[in-house]
Amino acid sequence: MEERKEPKLIHRLIPCPQYDVSGMECWLSDMAKQGFLLQKDGFFAGIATFEKTLPQKVKYRLQPAQNSTGMWSDNNGDPDEEAIELSMAYGWEYVAKRGEFHIYCTTDMEARELHTDPEVQALAMNAMRKRQRDNLFSGIFFGLFYPWLIFKGKIMLSVIHVGTIPMVLVMIACLWMSIHSIVESTKLIRLRKKVINGEETGSGHNWKKRTALYHANNIIRRCIYIAAIFLFLKLMGDQIIYEEYIPLTEYSKDMPFATMEDFLPGGERKLMNMKVGNMNTVREWSDLLSPVNFEWDEVGEVTHSDGRVLSGGLEVIYHETKAPWIAKRMAREYMLKGKESKEFELFELKIDGVDQVIAYNSVLHYPSVILRKGSKILHARFYTHASGTVSYKPEEWVGRLAECLLEE
Repeated sequence: MEERKEPKLIHRLIPCPQYDVSGMECWLSDMAKQGFLLQKDGFFAGIATFEKTLPQKVKYRLQPAQNSTGMWSDNNGDPDEEAIELSMAYGWEYVAKRGEFHIYCTTDMEARELHTDPEVQALAMNAMRKRQRDNLFSGIFFGLFYPWLIFKGKIMLSVIHVGTIPMVLVMIACLWMSIHSIVESTKLIRLRKKVINGEETGSGHNWKKRTALYHANNIIRRCIYIAAIFLFLKLMGDQIIYEEYIPLTEYSKDMPFATMEDFLPGGERKLMNMKVGNMNTVREWSDLLSPVNFEWDEVGEVTHSDGRVLSGGLEVIYHETKAPWIAKRMAREYMLKGKESKEFELFELKIDGVDQVIAYNSVLHYPSVILRKGSKILHARFYTHASGTVSYKPEEWVGRLAECLLEE
């Protein structure tokens, strides 16, 4: 018995958007004339799969789907059995789905057309219009408003901490997704009117004219999506597993802000030996909008030769931004972040020389402060342990931080 050979498959980029109905139909027929037949379920991620056969005449028809064609929808998005059997009775075979359409084919050039009744087509197009309207609202929400809700209004902080380039790529991807959804939905809604009025539904045999533009748009869009997702996940992953955080015991650079040793000059620092999160680490990074950035977390005690002991923790986030307006915006967003704590409570604190002071109590009523001077901004929280013999009022330790902020 002769072994059945595996079909020879080829893959091609789809040259038309789904709403170019006649363009898609003509392209598939042209491929059949070259000896390439569309495979069953042959569409995936903008690529069509064909089987290499002998050249032949095949007609294709795109029919608007009555129900959703998504993979999680009923019947995996395919037509129901009754619709498939009815099309077979007319000489048409169901092949695949793409977007909002089911695709049928026939080798009988005299086969009766599918659903030529305008009322039947109108019902299908109305169902498609409703789905596209929902998709339009979803695209606008998830592309434009959802990111704002995720960041809770703290866009600038997210940009500086994650990185301007990946965040811009993510925002462009979201914007592009929204625009693409709007264009796609608008075109499909217009297509409904054309179908009902019996007008031309695409480029027909002229499908090649816009192929280059369509491919370029898809390539750029996918590159932006991939780059945005890759960079964003990488940076978020680095922060989650603390790859960019260096232990303070291995870091010897001078800080542009005061540390616990500066709070008790002449003392000897001893760090608490606990590997929890980013405790006793420093992160240093640069960004287009803020070239100098430090995230400092210090927990331990400083012992002076006279017996005084300062025991506690100091958390500092420091930025030297490109412009004062960036620092001002970040100060506002740091306050918004502080307000997320149920224990948030502002208190008055006067510090000479700085442009802005925001002081508040938050976690466990620990005092926090936001200081801004020109394009420099510092957000810090300091707390002391009962084991120490030294404690400072907020104006004392904040004043020491402000002195470093004022230094050129």
